[in-house]
Amino acid sequence: MPDFSLPIARYRFTLRALTTIQFPAYAGSTWRGAFGHALRRTACITREPECTQCLLARACVYRQVFETPAHQEPLLEKVSTAPHPYIMQPLATSGRQYMPGDTFHLELTLLGTAIGHLPYLIHALQQVGERGVGKGDGRYALVTVAQETLLGAGAWHTILAAGGRLQALPGVVPVIPPMPKRVRVQLQTPLRLLQEGTPIRSSRFSFQLLMNTLMRRITLLHAYHAGARLEADFKALSQRAAAVPVLAAALQWHEWARYSNRQQNKVQMGGLVGNFTLALDGLDDFWAWLWLGQWVHAGKGVVMGMGGYTLDCYVEEAA
Repeated sequence: MPDFSLPIARYRFTLRALTTIQFPAYAGSTWRGAFGHALRRTACITREPECTQCLLARACVYRQVFETPAHQEPLLEKVSTAPHPYIMQPLATSGRQYMPGDTFHLELTLLGTAIGHLPYLIHALQQVGERGVGKGDGRYALVTVAQETLLGAGAWHTILAAGGRLQALPGVVPVIPPMPKRVRVQLQTPLRLLQEGTPIRSSRFSFQLLMNTLMRRITLLHAYHAGARLEADFKALSQRAAAVPVLAAALQWHEWARYSNRQQNKVQMGGLVGNFTLALDGLDDFWAWLWLGQWVHAGKGVVMGMGGYTLDCYVEEAA
């Protein structure tokens, strides 16, 4: 099994609405756009129109977090950016309206070296609240920031209160538990997988496609944000994954669209939601990748919270 060493930290921001805030049905794109603009205003010193022309690009928090540049990595030969080291969790706010005085939550996951940039990111989200977000640019104030003390356990510790001092905890590398007999994969947010540019719907979904996506993403995150190279026979693993059946699949296509400022047009971002089951006997080589995927997500649009899933483990075989 590869030596997984990517630190992960999860944060929960408690926010209080100052004016009415209305979020769209899926708020991931709204949060990502507002966050990116605020982070650039926070971190950019030179005010260059393009990061590629900036002398300080290598040292810039915005560049490293929001527009992570690709270098000579074989898996990224055809693209110019690497996986970004953050994931926003929009479900709690999606489709919601908040009135002045209401409190609500936004969760943020940071990966690898990005954990050290937390103060910049907190400030950026404060700036979002001051400038406004959602329909009508609703404003909010930061109440607290909490950090999950044990990944997946649901225990949170307050690391910052309004007007207080930040006391962040280190990130942790998830512990891989013993492999169960069966596991049900619950797709919490749309999983958008592409094959030759075509979105994969339920009839074409396979364990191999999921594993190829996870192995690529986790490998690149280690290379760019943990300074580690994962060694494995990826071709052999992919071939083995092709023979693994997906059981009791209950998958549906969930369509949504976001507006792209770069393309000046709406972009379709649909993906699969629902669940499926895997019998894991003999699949030891895949278990760690599948477990880690819960924290880093899979597929397209992960920074907007897409491709999030959880695992329900069953120790005993179903009767």
